[in-house]
Amino acid sequence: MGVDKKMREEWKTAAIENYKKSYNKQWKNVFEQLRSKEYEHHMWMLGPSSYVFSTNGVRWGIDLQFRMPWIAETVKDALVDDLATLDFIILTHEHSDHLDYSLLSMLNDLPIKWLIPAFFNRDKILDTGISPHRIDWIESEKIYYMDKLSITTFNSLHFRPDGRGVPELGFLVDTRLSRLLFPSDVREYDAAKIPSFDNVDCLFTHVWLGDGNALNLPCEPYLSDICEFSFSLNPKRVYMTHLYEIGRPIEAMWTYTHAGLVADGLLALNPDLEIVVPRIGKAYSLLI
Repeated sequence: MGVDKKMREEWKTAAIENYKKSYNKQWKNVFEQLRSKEYEHHMWMLGPSSYVFSTNGVRWGIDLQFRMPWIAETVKDALVDDLATLDFIILTHEHSDHLDYSLLSMLNDLPIKWLIPAFFNRDKILDTGISPHRIDWIESEKIYYMDKLSITTFNSLHFRPDGRGVPELGFLVDTRLSRLLFPSDVREYDAAKIPSFDNVDCLFTHVWLGDGNALNLPCEPYLSDICEFSFSLNPKRVYMTHLYEIGRPIEAMWTYTHAGLVADGLLALNPDLEIVVPRIGKAYSLLI
């Protein structure tokens, strides 16, 4: 079963127009809430796979980036001051939808701590002007403590079985109130190749159903694979993200259609599983 290409182009155009009209307001809403004690232990999305969190009084982010400079331009007056509220930022891998050197340069004077995998290109990172003393070059299978949080790292699965891909770290973040698992971008859905973690409260699943395969619904065998992989990690709640990346061609852009297919597959495996498809700019509780 395929999806009409013209319809998909219309969806992408609508997503771009929504960014242009609404992103500034969404950004403002996120940081007003992030500063408020009423939103303790919440998560917000600033992009398809860019996150900010407030947990136990600690504010932090993962893979903040603006793949298209015009998106950053819509919030330029507030961008630096708002991101100055973050205590630290984690980076996962060196793809442009997760790493934004221009944004790092904008933030280089802020007292943010950066947790950056040791395999990143250090010269490029340091060329942004971030002071080396504010960078922790992190490695796999370690535990890092950031105030009231513990962060366990592991090698994630961005390499395909044929060897194509890039190195990537995944993270289990224990906030004391919940345990958050971030495999990030997975291209080989084999749960046996990452550590087994007990009591995973929230799993962040980045929807991916095969290279250039977005129009080929139901995107098998990847649909079954991502469902089995996510189910095997035994989460209580799944957040499905990595949707509407407007910088991608429509053959590689995942939408709520794909998230719905994954949700149906997961519910078939576990009817009690809580599934959330978060929207950019809205607050989501991390408490179970």
